[in-house]
Amino acid sequence: MKKLFLNGPFSPHHTDNLMHSEGDLSEARENFISRRFRNLDVLLSSRYSWMNDYLSEGQKIIEIGSGAGFSQLYLKQTLTLTDATQNSWIEKFIDATDMELDDNSHDVIIASHNIHHFYSPYKFFMECQRVLKPGGVILIQELNTSLMLRFLLKIMRHEGWSYDKDVFDEDAIMNNENDLWSANCAVPEMIFSQASRFNQTFEKLTIERNQLCECFIFPLSGGVIAKTRVPELPKFILDMVLLLDKILIKILPSVFALGRQVVIRKGI
Repeated sequence: MKKLFLNGPFSPHHTDNLMHSEGDLSEARENFISRRFRNLDVLLSSRYSWMNDYLSEGQKIIEIGSGAGFSQLYLKQTLTLTDATQNSWIEKFIDATDMELDDNSHDVIIASHNIHHFYSPYKFFMECQRVLKPGGVILIQELNTSLMLRFLLKIMRHEGWSYDKDVFDEDAIMNNENDLWSANCAVPEMIFSQASRFNQTFEKLTIERNQLCECFIFPLSGGVIAKTRVPELPKFILDMVLLLDKILIKILPSVFALGRQVVIRKGI
């Protein structure tokens, strides 16, 4: 996959990061729940609320890599929060690439902004294929390495990207297996821009929604875990930002689309 500008690879070290509190989930959770910073609230709502269309009562729903556990604030159905780190709000320790879950046992698997951290996305999707019930879905909210996102990452030195990997190679390593915050932000775009190859590689899985989203609302949030200072904006201005984002993404997605919403269904 070739990019005209900022092609990379770009691999900043954690100590280069100009954002604050990287990886501090407890601080991020406590600050948001106590204050409910409006900009971030709007961003998180846009990231999770669309998933409610795919959720219904009685389903067995699990979130992989739940992080600070914000999904519970926006999803209408009960779900199990899991992660590869132990925190008081996490209900089950789960390695996304080796889930200790029964075959055909879950209706929905949710993954929000974590696939670009997995050392082997291939293993993650193989596990999803095994764990999901026939007809079950994976609901994914992820990054998209548009020109604007690559520029922001370069400026803030928060996370890096590399297109020099084959995401469909079962032996390929995308990130440092021993560093949960290691990141290759190009991974989601490399996976989901090749839908036919995805469907061929994971024979029981089919991408049925692949929608670009988010532009200025992302940086205006100040960050979900890692933080940078931004002014809190009135709701009506944030609503205008969401509308502007949609227009910009429709006109020039390769420049402005910072996010991606994906639905993957397991065949019956």
